[in-house]
Amino acid sequence: MRGLWGRARQRRKPLVVLMAVVGIAGAVLATRDSGGGHLAANQAQLRKACDGTLPYGDLERLVRDERPGKLRQHGTMLAPGQESRSLLDCSLSWGDGYGVTVHAEALVSDVPQAVETRDLLEPAGGHGTFVAPGTTGQYGKRGAWLVTDCLGGLGGRVRSTTDLYVTARVTDGTDGADEAGGATSRSGKPDRATALLGFRTAVQVANVLTKAQHCGSGPLTMPKTVVDTDETHGAPGRGLRKCEWIDGSSLPGIASSAWTTLGDLQESTALSACAGEWDAEKNAGERPRPKEWQVTEVEAASWSGVLGRSAYDSYERAGHVPGWGAQEGESPSEAGSEADSGADADRGVRQEDRVSSYAGRPQLALWARSVCGGRTTYHRVAVLPEIQLGDGETAVISGKDRTRLSTTARTVLDRYLEAEDGWPVSADCRDTKVLGEVEQWH
Repeated sequence: MRGLWGRARQRRKPLVVLMAVVGIAGAVLATRDSGGGHLAANQAQLRKACDGTLPYGDLERLVRDERPGKLRQHGTMLAPGQESRSLLDCSLSWGDGYGVTVHAEALVSDVPQAVETRDLLEPAGGHGTFVAPGTTGQYGKRGAWLVTDCLGGLGGRVRSTTDLYVTARVTDGTDGADEAGGATSRSGKPDRATALLGFRTAVQVANVLTKAQHCGSGPLTMPKTVVDTDETHGAPGRGLRKCEWIDGSSLPGIASSAWTTLGDLQESTALSACAGEWDAEKNAGERPRPKEWQVTEVEAASWSGVLGRSAYDSYERAGHVPGWGAQEGESPSEAGSEADSGADADRGVRQEDRVSSYAGRPQLALWARSVCGGRTTYHRVAVLPEIQLGDGETAVISGKDRTRLSTTARTVLDRYLEAEDGWPVSADCRDTKVLGEVEQWH
């Protein structure tokens, strides 16, 4: 019996080995059928995708092994002579929420982003977003966006242009990832790492394109960090040096005592914004509330190049530029010349006016134009008076109060343009022309 059992066990050994080999082969086939084994090919695809513009070192960790990458791309960089608005439009995904999408175009019209003063100071409607100091742009609904110059001119469009606009969004498979802007929190805002990755991708794409287009300017600095503009996270825009000129103790015409200032955080050579507000909390118990029509808020902003044109056009659509509604054949500067002289308070006392509660934030704005860093630049300052209005109510501003607002607006503009640590001086602004006032309360 022992011999028979021993022989039977010996006869089974080849059968067991054969079954093991078949099992391993089946497992390999099953792995391939389920989508594995694509990592090397996907990594190679990442290196070449989007005309080789993507930052491989930053995006390599997103590459998946389970399935082949899906690449969709077009644009005049890929196919010269092709009719397209885009220099580059490219999307690469690996499934399960992992992927990257970039877009680059030579702008022949306005920047497709909101860039008015409040959009710079309180992005995303006051909910905050991310900026990368040194990069002109923000993190928006389509991911990170930026604007940069190409002094040598960008090809691929019928009209010549020197303005490059780039967007980049990255999704990393985390909960809340969507096609609008990468990994997001429950509030819809991206996390810090996703925002930084988006900016780094956008900057890399911009640098590759400007080099290929022989723009003649150096590369953008690669961001190493991003700043959360949400004031609940430490109010990073408060008390910036460039906004210190807004001072209740030294700026004539505004309510005296303590003020709080806020500035944008882009550290851009193409735009800047500051605002100041009479601080009711700091002044409580020390100073009475300012009288009606005293200036309790101040704003100042500058935009160069395509950003200047975009900002001016945005305000113009709302009727908030000098000369809006002028007679046919009259230029904005001609229509604003009367307001300009009024800003100097040389025309005597103005007539009284009525201000409706439906005006939103009643303010007097004053516009000017300069050449800053070789580019046409628009400046806008605004003074906002103390005014208490209930819904449907109307207040009357006297001629004297209206004249004082003009005087203060001009003082604010002069102080802004001349402030030693302010943006206009750092940008070497010259040849300034005052364009006129805008009464934003009608």
